[in-house]
Amino acid sequence: MSDAKAWAAADDAHRLIAKALAKLVAEDPTIPPHPYLSRHLADHAARGRVLDDAHVPLAVLPWESSRNVRTLLRQAGAGQQKEWLEAWAVIEPFVRDADPDSRLTSLHLAHHAATRRRTPSAGLPAATRGMAGSRITPLWSDWSVPDNVLAVSDIPVESLAHTTTSDGRSLLISGDSHGTIRMWETHGVPFGTPLHTNGGAIQHLLPLQADLFVSGGTDGAVRVWHTLRGQLLAEPVRRPRTWVSGLTLHRPVDAPRLLLVAHSDGHLTALDTATFQPVETPLPDLEAAPAILTGIGLDGADGMALAIAQGRQVRLWRPGQDIVRTDPPHQDEVRAVVDLPVPGRFATCDDSGHIAVWDASTGRRTAAATPSAGGSVIALAAVVVDGVHAVVSAGIDHTLRMWNADTGRPIGGALEGHTAPPVALAALPLAARASDALPLDAFPLAARAWEALAPDAQALVVSAGADRTLRRWKLTGHGNRPPRPVRRPVTAAAPAGRALAGPALLLAVADEAGTALWNVETGRQVPLPAGESTVTAFAWAADGGEPLLLTAHSDAGVRIWSLDVGGGAPPRSRGKLVNHSIPVQAMEAFTDGERALLATGSGDGSVRLWDLGRQRPLACWDDHMLSVRDIAVLDTGHGTLIVSAGADGTVRLWDPATEPAGRPPIHCGQQGVHAVAAVPPRHGEAALIASGGEDGTVRLWDAAILRAVGAPLDADDGPVTALVSFPGPAGGPFLAAAGPSGTIHLWDVTARTHLLRIVTGNPLSTLAVRGPNGPDTADMGHPVLLAAGTAGVCVFRVHLERY
Repeated sequence: MSDAKAWAAADDAHRLIAKALAKLVAEDPTIPPHPYLSRHLADHAARGRVLDDAHVPLAVLPWESSRNVRTLLRQAGAGQQKEWLEAWAVIEPFVRDADPDSRLTSLHLAHHAATRRRTPSAGLPAATRGMAGSRITPLWSDWSVPDNVLAVSDIPVESLAHTTTSDGRSLLISGDSHGTIRMWETHGVPFGTPLHTNGGAIQHLLPLQADLFVSGGTDGAVRVWHTLRGQLLAEPVRRPRTWVSGLTLHRPVDAPRLLLVAHSDGHLTALDTATFQPVETPLPDLEAAPAILTGIGLDGADGMALAIAQGRQVRLWRPGQDIVRTDPPHQDEVRAVVDLPVPGRFATCDDSGHIAVWDASTGRRTAAATPSAGGSVIALAAVVVDGVHAVVSAGIDHTLRMWNADTGRPIGGALEGHTAPPVALAALPLAARASDALPLDAFPLAARAWEALAPDAQALVVSAGADRTLRRWKLTGHGNRPPRPVRRPVTAAAPAGRALAGPALLLAVADEAGTALWNVETGRQVPLPAGESTVTAFAWAADGGEPLLLTAHSDAGVRIWSLDVGGGAPPRSRGKLVNHSIPVQAMEAFTDGERALLATGSGDGSVRLWDLGRQRPLACWDDHMLSVRDIAVLDTGHGTLIVSAGADGTVRLWDPATEPAGRPPIHCGQQGVHAVAAVPPRHGEAALIASGGEDGTVRLWDAAILRAVGAPLDADDGPVTALVSFPGPAGGPFLAAAGPSGTIHLWDVTARTHLLRIVTGNPLSTLAVRGPNGPDTADMGHPVLLAAGTAGVCVFRVHLERY
């Protein structure tokens, strides 16, 4: 095989290599393959044009370490069956250092969600229900995820830039809120080691020639870095008690280029781009306020103009000329200024959502985009799409949009996928196939495979979002493509307990489009006529043997619905509870003797207790200083306690039987408490309360003495916003926690052991365990978990007997 002439094409060699390597992969996915297989098999299959499940078997994916499958699939196009490869690509950027059990289990759930959407559990083939090594059995899902995630950052990224190195390597540079700079291949693989400033957030990045780039941050310092060496070369400017508000290059007429630095006090500094020493040169006088700077290219030998944005006003300056104010001024504070590839043109955006294109020679507006209904536009990037000069905008409504720079008209629909606002953009240059211009040995194998497969002349932009993802968007042809359907985030979801639904598994699911009841066994859906207001929380209950569903709404009311569980008749309205002034965020139903009770927690800071049978309030506790985020009900063995979690960082306990006021609060020390779970007593042990915090920890508390029990359980991937407790096969308590990271963590409470990470790749807002008035277990003692968030909802049985 070493003689390339023996093959009609290089593809033939890689195809045969992939076929031979695939035979070496064991059928059992719990058996680790040879490191060469896990690192390079997908590469060989891609280069041989056989990137499919047959040549990259399921059993190698949980061990796959090239972190390149997602990009290879994107470039490979249509082919043979790729179900497992595509499922792996969904979670690949997020699995990172997960253990093999977690990777296998996550792949199993991702495959079910991708291939069995809304399929009744009874209709699933037996072969797809189980998977060797997986710790779950998927039961039902209504889940959809975007496929354009390049990379995931542990820390929110605040700035982004693109550069091409002297050896032709295309790189992205990101700066985060902790002062760390990272470099990435344009297919999402990290390049080099992170660069640490030990300063403030990196809010500005500016690539220079000779493999250099400059960073500016909230510590007031400007630093010069060497891209390929990953080395700090200089810190030419540091201005204490200010931050860097702008960085740009400026070329006066008949003079070398200068690096201009603006600080938050309106001070401007000019640096030589070769020595990075201060240069005495005419500079405009600015107001004592943060300034955004951008150099505007002009025709021929006219040098550059300088666009300066401060507040609502944008001004233009050239050496020897007075400052010209653009007309008309912006409606709100300007957030970004970007130079366009058309000489003398630039674009701006502001907090009102307004986008304008300007002529630098006159200061007049040449085009304007209709203000975005979603609010503020945060960032801009200039691109050429299908031969048209365009501007890409990043909005606070989580979307990217494209605008014709000549007319201001939108190009296509919104680009949706981010689950939080995109905060920085970087356009990738148009390029023909790298394989046509560069030798294959110029890059490592994985990078070469991606570049060789890259289609010609695509307009691409990369966005960094507050959801901690870098996403890559193909812009070519977007104006002629119908918008992709996007799954609206689930606002509430809850399974009915076995005491209400019997063996059937019923789910209540709500999003912005409406509310429905699903029967997982039959796949049948029953719409819930909940009205126009969005459902914010669910609870299941029974009153006199009659099954009830409680729905909390964005109008601050709680509605009661009577259900025909077996007959399938539409739910019947039974009343409405009104007393909260802000929508209910969490509620739990429980029984006290013969009475059916409901505890509700609201953004108004109050916890309220209701008699469902009489539909009247029983108690109101308003000791929380801020909103109530979650509610749990704890059976202590001696009575029932209501537990509430507050944004004020406390957990509070309320006794509905004897105490008119709450007990002393538990100050959790978790910055804010988003979630609580009740852990009932077992074998004489104390009843426990679990709290999930903004700091990413789960803490346990003795419900009797209100003291911490043991060390915190650390999720180590962001805030914990959903938390449930359930018994394992032997009755011991387990916890499941999730949050914006999209990972579900499982812990053994008794052993304080982290058991499993189930990676979904999208933020989760809800976890629930099937139970009547608290957790119970499903068939054979295996708990059934529900997880819901921005991508939809999924339900699965967890197998804990191994632990």
